[in-house]
Amino acid sequence: MKGSRPKNPITKYYLQELGWQDLLKVFLPLIILVLTPFGYGFWRTLYGYSSFGPAAAAQWGRTWFLISGGLVILLLLYSFRRIKNNQTWVKIFPWGVQLNSPPGRKRALKWEEIQGITSYSVSRSFLRLFKKTKHHLILYSEKYRPVYCHPDLKDREGLKKIIKKQVYQHLKPQLLQAFKNGKTIPFGSITISKEKLLLPKVEIPWDYIEGISVQKGNFVINLTAKNTIKIPIRKIINLDILIHLIKTEI
Repeated sequence: MKGSRPKNPITKYYLQELGWQDLLKVFLPLIILVLTPFGYGFWRTLYGYSSFGPAAAAQWGRTWFLISGGLVILLLLYSFRRIKNNQTWVKIFPWGVQLNSPPGRKRALKWEEIQGITSYSVSRSFLRLFKKTKHHLILYSEKYRPVYCHPDLKDREGLKKIIKKQVYQHLKPQLLQAFKNGKTIPFGSITISKEKLLLPKVEIPWDYIEGISVQKGNFVINLTAKNTIKIPIRKIINLDILIHLIKTEI
């Protein structure tokens, strides 16, 4: 009889984890901030009513109630965002990986079901002062459409290393053996066989390839004619295995 899957993950990667410390350090001060103008408005309403009547009570507290109402809306929006971020996660199990990204449904993949990985980084800067790098990770399988991990998950590099290690330990031998047997192996925008490397618009025999490298987000193919071909690595699947196979042929 097959054993059940372990319910507890080995490790978790959250977009923004929400715990009891956040309730005390973040939400409690925000709630106090929201209640402060409400309390002051309530006091002014009581004072106006007792001193000058209903008309004064309605006017004296109105502005503060409006301020408090606006803060309540902002607090609700912020709370919704934090809850959504807490529900965006990747969990690593001995058997595979689970991914959740609201409003989409939860996805689970066994290690052997993952047939391809694409990983790349994109750096953006604002006025050359603020630079932010996002690490993208895409998993391919026959079970789902390409599964995108959120680029802002905590410790994204650590997550990528774990997934690659677990997937490639069974996928790499399979692809190497298929290549040795003469099969054509697709790697996204690049396909290779024992005779040549195939791109969408050109086929290159191995004798015409002098070397390969990865530079600034591109997979660079150096040809013997001193020309180069650049392919964005975001269009390549299983880049590490592709590099290993090409180096055995050139």
